[in-house]
Amino acid sequence: MNWKRSLCAGLAAALLAGALAGCTAPSDVQPTPQSTPAADDIAYQAVGITRDTVLFTADGAQVTADDYLYWLLNAIAMAKNSGYLADDTAWEEEIDGTPTQEYLKRSALENSKLYAVAQKRAAEAGVTLTQEEQDEAAAQMESLGSTLEAYYGVTLQEYLDQQCVSQAAYQRMAYEIPVLVGKLQEEYTQAGEFTPTDEDMADMIQREDIHSCKHILLAFPENEDGSDPTEEQKAAVKEEADALLAELQAADDPAAAFETAMNERSDDTRDPETNELYNPQGYTFLASGAMVDGSGSLVAPFVQAGVALAEGELSQPVETDYGYHILLGQSADNEETRSLYPNYAMNRRIDQWMADAAVELTDVYETLDPKAFYDGMMALARQWQEQAQAEASPAPEESAQPSATPAE
Repeated sequence: MNWKRSLCAGLAAALLAGALAGCTAPSDVQPTPQSTPAADDIAYQAVGITRDTVLFTADGAQVTADDYLYWLLNAIAMAKNSGYLADDTAWEEEIDGTPTQEYLKRSALENSKLYAVAQKRAAEAGVTLTQEEQDEAAAQMESLGSTLEAYYGVTLQEYLDQQCVSQAAYQRMAYEIPVLVGKLQEEYTQAGEFTPTDEDMADMIQREDIHSCKHILLAFPENEDGSDPTEEQKAAVKEEADALLAELQAADDPAAAFETAMNERSDDTRDPETNELYNPQGYTFLASGAMVDGSGSLVAPFVQAGVALAEGELSQPVETDYGYHILLGQSADNEETRSLYPNYAMNRRIDQWMADAAVELTDVYETLDPKAFYDGMMALARQWQEQAQAEASPAPEESAQPSATPAE
């Protein structure tokens, strides 16, 4: 299930060359460095801030430029991909009613704050990584490097430089902190803190807009020539669906009659050996149509009918590309949904941590200019590209020596 908070392996960032197209000249305005920069400090090279410079604290946890600038670059890339920041003047406009540069800085602050707060809470609870888990995180980084070289032709270090993040910071955010949060959630679950009451489940179902229903599918016939069903064929299936619905509504126990008809007549996918339906328990889904188990999405007409049903209520026949469906609303408080409650509860707890975390900004954060940073990164990207082209160009061949004149 795609919950709001997601501390997951493999941070969503695009290569600089692809995500930040359309560069401008770098700005001359750069903050004063806070310490002596290392030779490989991309943050300092881009905007004059060493990667270990503290930009803000969240409940006392320090967030450095190494973490924050990664997320700032990510926010800029996402804004560009969404059609913002088309030219220099766009940096002075607004995104969602907020001045663009403030919007970008706040987006990066929230993301980097999330990881800092999560790591701090894990440390306070005494949750640490085992040596095996640390080794696995390092192995994941090596695997990422292999993938980058195979598909993009860049090394891991080149990729990290393009994201303005050190290997240690990326490994911590992408692979280590998610594991810590998972272990912390497991501790809460084992301690009984995430065992839901009926009221807890009702709250989750309402907040996340979760629905569940069973259905009977009366499929359209498959024509031998592969053509779509004709209007006459569709009308015949609709007539059959109307008759079946009337039977169900007239039954002494419509729900029991539905169950029998579903198992006997539904054309939904079945096990080829047993002929039993693959999903006799029905489907549990969000109002968006996404299945709560993450297995995919339901078609829009099915979802629209399903979200409108009360528990035990039958729908009118619903047409989709597959045929006509008759849906039976059922409670979304089921085994599948309850198995997701710990994840929901953990996200709610993280939300509370984020709301409670006191943030103190440093002067360097206040004066940081996102456009200056972006321009600096683009200047570095051009420099790296020129260097790569120069290294790839073959050396000038030595002038060929004239061959000796054969003796006459």
